Formats: sequence, C-alpha cells, structure tokens
Amino acid sequence: MPYDRSRLRPKVLIVGEYLLNFHPGANHDIEEYLEKNGFEIVEARMTDVIQKTYYYQDSQVKEYHVNRPLSQKAWLRTVDWIFEAAHHVTDRIALEHPLYEKAARIQELAKESDPVIPHTFDAGEGILIPGEILHHAGKGCRVFVILQPFGCLPNHVVGRGISKKIKEKYPDAQILPLDYDPDVSFANIENRLQMLVMNIKMSQTGKN
Repeated sequence: MPYDRSRLRPKVLIVGEYLLNFHPGANHDIEEYLEKNGFEIVEARMTDVIQKTYYYQDSQVKEYHVNRPLSQKAWLRTVDWIFEAAHHVTDRIALEHPLYEKAARIQELAKESDPVIPHTFDAGEGILIPGEILHHAGKGCRVFVILQPFGCLPNHVVGRGISKKIKEKYPDAQILPLDYDPDVSFANIENRLQMLVMNIKMSQTGKN
C-alpha cells in the first residue's frame, strides 16, 4: 500500500477501558472521526490488557510474598514466557513493513507507570493507562483520549487522577477523559472532541 510521510499528522493515543477502545459500536467510531479531523491514531494493544492481569499477580507474589498455590505461581511465570514468545513472532512478521514500530512490552509500561501508579495495582486497566501515555509521550505524542465507560469506577479514578502527574512532566500534553454513559449521544462526544481538535489546531498555528 502506498504511503506518504512527508507531512505528518498529529498523533492521538486512545486508551481506557478496552471494550470501548476496540469496539467502534461502543465508542461511536471515534477513530474514524479523529482521522477525518486530521489526526493519526495510535492504539494500545489488546494483548496487554490480558497479560497485565498475570503480570501484576506475579509481581504481588514476588514483591509482597502473596500466598498462592505453587501451581498458580508456576503458571504466572509461564504466562509471561508465552506472551513474550508470541510478541516476538508477531514483531518479526510486522517488522517487514517499513513503518512498523516495535510495541512496548508490559515490563516497559510498568516501569513508565511506577512513578504514577505502582505496577502491583490490580484494578481496571491499572498501569496500562499511565504507562501507555508516558511511553508515547516520550516518543513525541501529546494528544491523549481516555475512554471511560459508565459504572467502571477504577477507570474513572485512574483516567482522571493521573492527569496532574502527567502534566507535571509534559505540560503541553492534551488529555481528554471522555465519559460514555448509557444514554450518551454522539453530539455530546463530538462537542468535547471538537474542543480537543481546536486546541491542537491552535497550538500548531502558534508553532508555525
């Protein structure tokens, strides 16, 4: 497929509750909307959502000596190896494309997240939200949308609670926690997204 990287679009990272992240019917096709408004979309990986469940349990065992059956301890260690092997295979295939960038491993995201949320935190998406944001901020991304579903308290606490800490390190970061209530209309979502779009366009105009 042809591509043109001579004029790069501003990147926006979409993170948050994984069912909202990956289901266009649930998030009102937010990716398509942002692409039409001039953004390049960066998505978190679904495999991280699964792997971090095992990762924090293994970390609790190793660091806090949480009592678990020996068979479960062995399984937690084995799962890390399985994920690493699978990621190695997919990376090897994807690296054949010149634009592919190797995704961060869960261990890297945990290290990024630790100053904000410790990697043994085990509620909601936990370390993935601050970890992904800080990882991509370090690579130049400055626009972040956090999708928050109705009724998911951990996601709301983390999504809104981390903003101040991240802005201390990246003052120019644009962070938009976006609430999805059961009766939310696309008009409500669009209003908040348009404010984000205008802020980015204004900041780019200022730079030019």
